[in-house]
Amino acid sequence: MRLNPTLSTKQSEARRKLAKALLGLATASLCHRAVSSTGGAAGRAENLLFDPRHEFLMMRHADAPGYGDPETMRLDDCASQRNLGDRGRQQAIDTGHWLRQQRLKDLRVWSSPWCRCKDTARLLGFGEPIIKDFLGSFFRDPVRSATQTVTLSAALKSWFDEEPSLALIVVTHQVNMSAYTGRSASSGEIFRIRISSNGQAKSVESMKT
Repeated sequence: MRLNPTLSTKQSEARRKLAKALLGLATASLCHRAVSSTGGAAGRAENLLFDPRHEFLMMRHADAPGYGDPETMRLDDCASQRNLGDRGRQQAIDTGHWLRQQRLKDLRVWSSPWCRCKDTARLLGFGEPIIKDFLGSFFRDPVRSATQTVTLSAALKSWFDEEPSLALIVVTHQVNMSAYTGRSASSGEIFRIRISSNGQAKSVESMKT
């Protein structure tokens, strides 16, 4: 029996078209997966904890056993102050690890001059903190609350007026955080704060306790 040459040619052409179509589908699928994978990774990388141009973190010092400070305390003598315990030191180290897990690899750190705040700030692992007197505790002298809070707001306004790309974390005391945000904080708790144009807290969210 003789094959029809025209039919054979048509069948070969159909097979070639089918193979070409299947190859195109496979290539498109691979490209789609590659683009989706790249886009997802980029999206995750850009999904930062917060926007450093408009927000900052405020942290109460880590766990320090006791209440207040001795009457004889001096800022230049850590032994005269209430200090971090073992739990507090580990809490600060763990908090630093947690911050890096949030893709915060570098931070500018401001700290109260009290030793428990400076130690907390250092143990976060982002370098030596910048000491700010207005972050110092006014627990024993509440009349200083208004002045220090206004000074803090002015300092934050100056910081954000520069449109920083570097994230800021402020390590201070319960009374300072309460005066600035209107909320109390437990030892080691972090507030994520969105700032207004005048340096005051616009919104406050607890991020970690």
